[in-house]
Amino acid sequence: MQVWANEPVAIDEADLEPLVEGAEPITEGHWNKRLTSFQKLIFMKMLMEEKVVFAVTDFVVQKMGKRFIENPPVNIDMLYEDMNSRTPLVFILSTGSDPMASFLRFARERDYSDRVQAISLGQGQGPIAEKMMSAAMESGDWIFLQNCHLAKSWMLSLETIVKTYAEPSTQIHNDFRLFLSSMPAPFFPVTVLQNSVKVTNEPPKGLRSNIRKAFADMDAAYFNDHILGMNWRKIVFGICFFHAVIQERKKFGPLGWNIRYEFNDPDRECALQNLKLFCTDEIPWDTLVYITGEITYGGRVTDNWDQRCLRTILKSFFAENTLADDYVYSQSGIYYCPKKDSIQEFREYIENLPIIDNPEIFGMHENANLMFQITETNALTTTILNVQPRMSAGGAGKSNDEIVYELADSILAKLLDALDLEQARADMFEPDAKGRINSLTTVLQQEVARFNKLLKVIKSTLKELQKAIKGLVVMSEQLELIYKAFLNKQVPKQWETAAYPSLKPLASWVKDLVLRIDFIKNWVVHGMPRSFWLSGFFFPQGFLTGVLQNYARKYDYPIDVLGFHFHVLPVYRDQDEWSVAMATIKFGEELEMDQKTPAPDDGVYVHGLFLDAASWNDSANALADAKPGEMNPGMPMIHMEPKMNFTPPEEDYICPLYKTAARAGVLSTTGHSTNFVVSIHLPTSQHQDYWISMGTAMLTQPEK
Repeated sequence: MQVWANEPVAIDEADLEPLVEGAEPITEGHWNKRLTSFQKLIFMKMLMEEKVVFAVTDFVVQKMGKRFIENPPVNIDMLYEDMNSRTPLVFILSTGSDPMASFLRFARERDYSDRVQAISLGQGQGPIAEKMMSAAMESGDWIFLQNCHLAKSWMLSLETIVKTYAEPSTQIHNDFRLFLSSMPAPFFPVTVLQNSVKVTNEPPKGLRSNIRKAFADMDAAYFNDHILGMNWRKIVFGICFFHAVIQERKKFGPLGWNIRYEFNDPDRECALQNLKLFCTDEIPWDTLVYITGEITYGGRVTDNWDQRCLRTILKSFFAENTLADDYVYSQSGIYYCPKKDSIQEFREYIENLPIIDNPEIFGMHENANLMFQITETNALTTTILNVQPRMSAGGAGKSNDEIVYELADSILAKLLDALDLEQARADMFEPDAKGRINSLTTVLQQEVARFNKLLKVIKSTLKELQKAIKGLVVMSEQLELIYKAFLNKQVPKQWETAAYPSLKPLASWVKDLVLRIDFIKNWVVHGMPRSFWLSGFFFPQGFLTGVLQNYARKYDYPIDVLGFHFHVLPVYRDQDEWSVAMATIKFGEELEMDQKTPAPDDGVYVHGLFLDAASWNDSANALADAKPGEMNPGMPMIHMEPKMNFTPPEEDYICPLYKTAARAGVLSTTGHSTNFVVSIHLPTSQHQDYWISMGTAMLTQPEK
């Protein structure tokens, strides 16, 4: 197995330079000779987890052969030879794939178009499909049942029908064929799978493959012969490139889209048909941009921030300025619309596009590729862990029971039994002239109640788990799940349900919980902190509302016209250090770090936020490009100052703040995800579109 040059496997600093700049494989060092292939995988997981998938690929090739990592060339002609009137063909779908176009093309080649019957299954479609199948068995027609995963209740009937095909007494026309398509679903009949030809139909991966498929399916006359000439070919190429880009952005996870949308080939075909419909002797840009961005593609997009991103990407590939002779799609100039006159010449240009997509074509930083690779690694390791049997350790090592019991003991020792509001300072509950308690005190009470509820769940489940390990109580299904989660270093689902959103593994999650509880406890005992740890709130949106409510009461303003003016301060605050410092002060004393930061007249200071897909330039006090390999750099303290009818400066970037790096959550009635906290305007020297394409956002907590 080779270790590639951008992987920091060496410890000596003198060796780090070529690791970043070079591209030649490095196989030097005693570790490469002493470790087995599998030990090298473990080595890679520890030091450079984003490269684990590549390392596993090398491992499989070395141990099993190259054919186990390559998709065999398959087309419907080959599959048709393996099926017959009694053996169906099942297309196992993946997001973005649609075998229908290829199927219809195959039917035309066989002169069978007039004898094809297709139906998309769903509510009430089962009985109709049965009648179609019954008639086709006699006439010899082809039946295509699409989206079987949408007809769960009818799958038992389908299984019964397909079983009869294997019986010699069943009369079936020799030309009859049954085609099925379904997303992976646990209720799909096993009998049907066992007695059928199966094929996975995945969409093309990579920009080149995606655009190549678009031009392979395109009619030459449609592309070549139009009154607009070269402008026509540019807008058609732009739509195809735009379609490929928004599909490929999905691989970057939340950096690409907050929600994974199922953009597919019919969307592109619809957009191209709209071009043909509206473009005569001129291009109605306003109409086409609206239809394409808000309806054809925008109709699928449900998240407000994703809609903003979609409109921004569309401007790069489908706008009047893209018709200029010197216009390029990327800063490097690698991607552009060629000045060619025929579809064949465009196809030749497409074949010469890079096989591996550079993040720049997506408007993204090179760190986006690292994030994608880390996500792939996590998905792989999680799958492996989930299929592992529960085994006891042998030899002198600790058993699983001992490991879990000790871990439960360790967690119990770190947590308080409960937060006690009786310890709170009396002045926190003093009403104002109108008899109203400070809104932030109300927020504190709510946070205490939420954390106490979570502590109760954690403590009770841990004690029950220890009893079950001792054999004092039955190991229930819920306790079994917690037991397995502990072995896999994961947060139990039962805790996640009772807790705040978090993507941290178990050890980091517990450490974070201890810090959160300590933050709330210090607030209760010592009063409001000089700077609030926004990441430490169970429900940060409630805290922000409390700040606005205090301001509205102070100046008798209506709260619904208030907004925040954000001032980034040249001060950093680490919550770990703050927590340690608070443990040493006595009642009434003030921290040295607080003495250097006078309290604001209005609003609050907050800290503990992180940037995603960007960094902060302290000298310029503005957003800057992310540094290579630095995924979530910390932000300085921010003064959140309430103002009435405030409008952010146009040159600032409106940056969404999310609770976790997943960004997605349950869509609320406001059009925002429940993971969304607030939008923060940040100074920048770049245009907003630059950061929107980059996927730049702020987080209350990094992933680890």
